[in-house]
Amino acid sequence: MEELIQHSREEYAKEIQDLAVDWLDYRAHVRLQARGYSTAGNLEVGDNMVELDFYLPFLLQVFGKKIRAVIQEKLEESLA
Repeated sequence: MEELIQHSREEYAKEIQDLAVDWLDYRAHVRLQARGYSTAGNLEVGDNMVELDFYLPFLLQVFGKKIRAVIQEKLEESLA
């Protein structure tokens, strides 16, 4: 999971102004600021699952399904 986060920092370096990940065991609190929008949420890693619970700013909720699909695709690729 750390490799995926680091890869995302590098791949989206121009868009991400701030990305903080604070781990406690298998849970992380994530804070992100990108393109002027801020969000935060929690990430939990289990044996056979990754659960992501994030606040999506109101103006980005229109793109919620697309954002969710991209995140799911990246997670599946990195965990395969």
